[in-house]
Amino acid sequence: MLTHPLFAGTALPISVQSANYNVNAAPEDFPITLNNIHSWLIIIDAPSGHPVEDLEFTVKGGMPEHQHGLPSQPKLIDEINPGKYIIDGVKFNMYGKWQIELIGINNSSDFYQKIEFDLDHDNAN
Repeated sequence: MLTHPLFAGTALPISVQSANYNVNAAPEDFPITLNNIHSWLIIIDAPSGHPVEDLEFTVKGGMPEHQHGLPSQPKLIDEINPGKYIIDGVKFNMYGKWQIELIGINNSSDFYQKIEFDLDHDNAN
């Protein structure tokens, strides 16, 4: 994955670490184009570095500061390789602070990760 500036002090992919998971997330196309549907690659590893396979999750999110959700309904499309997931249907309609939530379902109900980032003129059209 290429590294691109996201906002001051942060770069793509966005990295989130928790006790059970290390998550790296980035849009497949850069820069992000406002008001266009696009896909993100989500890489999920255990703290040991091993890929976390066969997860099932829903995708939600929005702009907490504006108190609204995403203007689209993204979803998990496929696990293209062990621990590498594609979500499609992501759309952002304005600059600002966004979050994407990955919420485990079925046998993955203990999985939850929140990815937070700031869209600005440097990383979106």
